[in-house]
Amino acid sequence: MKLRALTGMALRELWISYRLVPVVGLPVLAGVAVIAVPAELGGVSAIAGAGYSYAIGAGAAICVAAALAASTWAHERRRGTVAWMAVRAVPRSAVLVAWFIGYAMLLVGGIVVGSIGAWLAAIARAEAPIDPIPFIAAVAALACTALAALAAGLLVGSFLDRGMAAVLVLLASGAFVAATILGPQAGVPLPATGIGLLADLGATARPVSEALRAAGAALAATAMLLLLAAVVLERADL
Repeated sequence: MKLRALTGMALRELWISYRLVPVVGLPVLAGVAVIAVPAELGGVSAIAGAGYSYAIGAGAAICVAAALAASTWAHERRRGTVAWMAVRAVPRSAVLVAWFIGYAMLLVGGIVVGSIGAWLAAIARAEAPIDPIPFIAAVAALACTALAALAAGLLVGSFLDRGMAAVLVLLASGAFVAATILGPQAGVPLPATGIGLLADLGATARPVSEALRAAGAALAATAMLLLLAAVVLERADL
């Protein structure tokens, strides 16, 4: 019940500060924008082109959301909100997890809606029926990557000021996403492999199994980053 109330407070803060608009809106906009992108951009098939286009847009949205999460968490920590709750017997880690859940709900929701737009654009261009399972698996791996990015943003926001935290997370996540999309897909699953898998969906031999491996790596990274953020927060001066 306490975690639910804290999550509600985080969502309310995101609502009244309008920060939920880019977190939800950018992934949705990326899905809508697929309609305007030529189908041949990402490959010879409609699903490959839609996956490539949406991977770029969703990757950019994830970078922005992670930077916002870092900035928001650093601001909440510096202005004394976490300290005010700590003196009222609210664990610091509970506040951290509540903000993570709030951001995760909005970002994953935006990714789901945006992916529907990308899928509709793909089937409208396809000359033959398309199997939706590989696309769904790749989008699920992409959503898990988004969770890892948010956890990384909260970790950086736990020890840096808001401006520096946002810039650092934006640059680091942007470089990571660009390298994943443009570089070859490695055999070892990384937290951001879901983005690269969606971008290279037409050339992946086993997209579902690769998506499951990528999702598992991203979820493991999310858990480790949140745990590290909680440890850092416990030792931080509020």
